[in-house]
Amino acid sequence: MKDLQSHITEIIKVKLNHKERTAPLDYFSWGRDTRHMVDDTERLPGLTSQKQFFIKVAKKCYYFMMEFINSNKRIMSQYAENYSSFNKSYQLMSDQYSRNLFAELILMKLTSEKKMYLDSFTQSFIDSYENSSEEILNSNESLEVYKWILRKVNLDNPSISLFTVPTILNLHHTGRLYRYKQDDVLIEVEGGDIVLDAGVGWGDTTIYLAAMANKNLGGHSYAFDILEEGINALSEQCNLNPEIDNITPVLKALSDKDGEHVNISSPSPGAKVVKEETERKIETISIDTFFKQNKLKIIDFVKMDIEGAEVPALNGAAEVIKKFKPKLAISVYHKWDDLLVIPQLIHSIRDDYEYYLDCTTGFGGETVLYCR
Repeated sequence: MKDLQSHITEIIKVKLNHKERTAPLDYFSWGRDTRHMVDDTERLPGLTSQKQFFIKVAKKCYYFMMEFINSNKRIMSQYAENYSSFNKSYQLMSDQYSRNLFAELILMKLTSEKKMYLDSFTQSFIDSYENSSEEILNSNESLEVYKWILRKVNLDNPSISLFTVPTILNLHHTGRLYRYKQDDVLIEVEGGDIVLDAGVGWGDTTIYLAAMANKNLGGHSYAFDILEEGINALSEQCNLNPEIDNITPVLKALSDKDGEHVNISSPSPGAKVVKEETERKIETISIDTFFKQNKLKIIDFVKMDIEGAEVPALNGAAEVIKKFKPKLAISVYHKWDDLLVIPQLIHSIRDDYEYYLDCTTGFGGETVLYCR
């Protein structure tokens, strides 16, 4: 297998040495589509508007410099300085799709969305988004959560109704909603699975995963969130789907420590645990402790999108992972080194996982690591 540096060098030759892009920009993820009313707090989670301004200026200065310096040498110099250690995690990837995406994501960190494009962000995916957007806009029933307006849609497989947004609906239509499918590899929630759903958001994916788990086969979902607003949104989703009664909401923050009271940021889809003092606090619990307290027999699937708290949450799940080897769907885009740290952490807990990577935006957000 080639190393990460060699792979990136090959991509530079193919993609960055062309004057014209061969793929469109991502115009709809994270509130970019002006046709849909959004909350923009996920664009740069946790940063003040002043910090965002200075980061934007710094990026512009950096890209300006790139035009006057030999860009290929500059890119590889930055790679050697900041990202060469990522080769360890790159080598863990189990198929060509995942290795290629890994290398593209690192190269995008070194250049920009405008200079670089991801092979995972295809024209057919964009076309599907437009169909999903039209379906959402034609809906007359809505639910407001935070500053987002969610609209009701009906799904056939599974047969449920959701208040949701076009990006989530598109992931369902394209078979990429916490589901990995490439060639003969399939990682998803299956009937009878016991699911830990970390990060309820507004509850649409929670309903979906619980429906896939299928209560008639013994499936159940334990849904964790740090905001009462998220739990309330899930309650509204459950009211739409009274037959989906295999969800246990848990208003706690997943961590590697139990019983701490941590600060959380203002309510939004990007709310997270923060160090500074805030008006809101939440108690922590580890997955291992939750497993024991609730006398569970097994955990089959763990999904995490918890705004940068994935590493302590995984550390707090070490016993469960060692014992049961659950399927994993873990967000690896909240922190700059998630792609390095998270695969290595999982490998240190169990060394017999296979690793797969997918990304459903054009700029690297919503990157999910799948393990089986």
